[in-house]
Amino acid sequence: MTPRSSRWREYLQLKIDRNKFCAAVGLHFTNLQPGLIEAELEMKEMLEQQNGYLHGGVTSAVCDMVAGYAAYSMVEEGQQVFTVECKVSYYNPGISDRFYATGWVEKAGKRFHFCESEIYYMKGEEKVTVAKSSTTMAVIEAGAIKDKHDK
Repeated sequence: MTPRSSRWREYLQLKIDRNKFCAAVGLHFTNLQPGLIEAELEMKEMLEQQNGYLHGGVTSAVCDMVAGYAAYSMVEEGQQVFTVECKVSYYNPGISDRFYATGWVEKAGKRFHFCESEIYYMKGEEKVTVAKSSTTMAVIEAGAIKDKHDK
């Protein structure tokens, strides 16, 4: 995909750096490409649900974040993206020490980006899908909504 801004990487990194939730859960971004984001998540006790698996809320949030950042890689500098719809389908329980997440833009539109994402782990050579999501991201023009960090 061709990004709309020549400074897409710097703008994307700024948005990632401002996301305190990513740091809190330990989401580490490993690949930033226009329209494609990859990340890793190490399992921690605070991310477990009552049975010791990766919590569904964390799973959903990770799917949303990688899809959202894929969308951010395809906007003009200063534009914002917001999740307006997200459907998460859970395939398998998250039973691993390390998880991988991929988010990508299926279609980058002027007002909406349609994104997909998945979170999975490796069991030997086998990829085990924990969840997949389909997300619609609204693209908001620069200045339409003030960024909390803007002075």
